[in-house]
Amino acid sequence: MRIFSSSYLPKLALVGSLAAALVSCEDPELPEAKPVSASTVGQSKVLVVNAAPGSTGIAATAENISLGAPLAYLGSASTTFNAGQRLFVFNEPTNIAANPANYPKVGNPPVDAPPVNTTARTVTSRTSFLGGTNYTVFLTDQPTRPFVFPVTNTSDLGGIRTLIVTDNLAAPAAGKAKVRFFNLSPSLTTAVGVYNTTAPAAFLFSARSYRAVSTGSGSTLVNFNTFTEVNAGAYTLDVRATATAAPVVAAKVYTFEAGKIYTLYASGLTGSSTTPLALSVVTHN
Repeated sequence: MRIFSSSYLPKLALVGSLAAALVSCEDPELPEAKPVSASTVGQSKVLVVNAAPGSTGIAATAENISLGAPLAYLGSASTTFNAGQRLFVFNEPTNIAANPANYPKVGNPPVDAPPVNTTARTVTSRTSFLGGTNYTVFLTDQPTRPFVFPVTNTSDLGGIRTLIVTDNLAAPAAGKAKVRFFNLSPSLTTAVGVYNTTAPAAFLFSARSYRAVSTGSGSTLVNFNTFTEVNAGAYTLDVRATATAAPVVAAKVYTFEAGKIYTLYASGLTGSSTTPLALSVVTHN
């Protein structure tokens, strides 16, 4: 029987170490590569509502993607996209209040009357949207709303405008609904609120100025974006300036379902048979 000398033992240990090192240096098995299918910045959900009386059908796109058929008056459409700066474009054939290219700029010799604009003006809105947040974009004002003359780079060009608000769509408590109110009627230049004639009669929402999203500041700030929880059920509501004032929108029964979220908004025009003054409703869920 052959006996190994002790001088061979260190050499055998070295060989074993090298073999182990070679095995450990092999490429590890990694999971299969897959494309990223979810946004890393979160998603924003946006509801677009046409509250512009006199509009005939507003074609809406978000980042050049159509939101579907043109929005009829009081119609709506929704879209979801990755958060960030996003461009909305709205085209309404009757929105011809002003086109900056047709009007003299500040500093030009004055003119007796600006040229008549006959080309529809596109309305654009580039806004930064946050991930995990819901928004409503209201299209407001008449397409023929007057513009400010002379035109500057920051002038109000008249016609349709956008009003963007955030929506907290967290579910209400059991047996409750969530409701809020905006004044979006161009005819209601005096602040109006929603009066609940159901006993005990009282204002459900205090008076809001046209297109206002808040009132006051600091400790007196009232944010109109905030939803109010109310008991589910039927309410008889009208729109008026004060508790003793005559309603500008006649009383009507509105039913708020438990778990649902609503936006009420004053809409339409005084004396119009096609777009009369009304209290309109958006259901968010």
